[in-house]
Parts: sequence; structure tokens; C-alpha cells
Amino acid sequence: MNGVLPLCPFPPLHWWYVADGDGAKISLASPFEKQTLRNRIIISGPHGRQVITFSIQHLDDDCSESILLSNHIPSIQSWRSVQTAYGNSPFYLHFEPELKKLWHEGLPRLITDRKSLGNWCIQTINWTAEQIGWTVPEATNDRIPFEGAPFDLRVKSKLRGEDWTYQRYAQPFEPKNGFIPGCSILDALFILGPQELKLRLNELVQPPQNLM
Repeated sequence: MNGVLPLCPFPPLHWWYVADGDGAKISLASPFEKQTLRNRIIISGPHGRQVITFSIQHLDDDCSESILLSNHIPSIQSWRSVQTAYGNSPFYLHFEPELKKLWHEGLPRLITDRKSLGNWCIQTINWTAEQIGWTVPEATNDRIPFEGAPFDLRVKSKLRGEDWTYQRYAQPFEPKNGFIPGCSILDALFILGPQELKLRLNELVQPPQNLM
């Protein structure tokens, strides 16, 4: 097995690099860890690196099942953040209608709404793969041991992608903030478009030298 992947909403480039490798699997049984990309995405906003967090509540003891909370109607507020960050990007308008619908249907809009974090992540992964023409790895409910796979992004430090190398592309606010690596796949998709992103994935992100 080449890699083990946790569920994340609109995972970053290094997640997709691992997903594109031989034998990668998505772990549906991974316990939730706080302060990770399991319930958040990173975008390159007008003020620099911006983290959009989706508030959750755990339903079981090991935190593998969680529901999304409205928290002041995040589907509206978080979408506005995406719109502000990428509204002038080359491919934003192309994806906006379908993505906006997915966003508002997948996230809670009222206090009484109960939406699954896992389902939301799966929807965003499937949508992204469909737009770009990637294959989604096999998902499993089996408990996979934390050994044997060179790319196990269930590990908190590895999911952050801090040791990976990212090639610059022209982010909307780069002249002001510099290039911001490790963003959600939406960042590259809105700026580069699906065809270029598919062709250049292994060029845009490279794993740590000790894992190559």
C-alpha cells in the first residue's frame, strides 16, 4: 500500500499526489484529530493564508463519526470567503454554479440541520475528481495499522504537508502576500483549471526527499 488518506473537505495538493499513487486507500475509520485539515480548508485570501473551519460535534467515543454544526450559518459565510478569495480567478466562474450548490446542500444552514462531516468530505472529493478526471482511491472501513505505508496522511504532521515542496503558480493576492503553499485543491483548480492541474500535479507538489 502506497498511502493511507483520511477524509478531508477539498483536500490539498499533497493529498491528491498520494491518492494518485499505487494502492492508496481512503480510511473511513480514522479517529478525528483536532487542529487538522479533517474539518477545515486553507485558501489564499486577500489577507494571506486563511483557514475556513467547519464546526463539528462528535457522535461516538472514537470521534470517527461527526456531524457539522451551523455555527452562524457557515455555508453562507464560508462561501463568501471563497468568493472573495477567488472571484477574479480564471476558472472561478466556470465552477461557481455547481460548486455553490454543492456547498450549500452539503453544509448545514440552520441550527436544526444535521449534516455528516464524512459525507461532506466524500462529496467534495468526488466532485473534485470528476472535474479534473482523477480516480478516487478505494475507501475502507478496516482499521489500517500505522505502519507500512510511506505516505500515511492520518498522521497529523504529515497531513499538514509541511515537508512537501510546492511549485509556485500565480495566486490572486500573491503580489501582496507572497505564494501560500499547502492550500485546498480549490486554490489550484480556480487558478490553473482542470486540464493543467491534471497534467502538472506531480510537478506542482513533490514529497519529502526521504520518501521519494
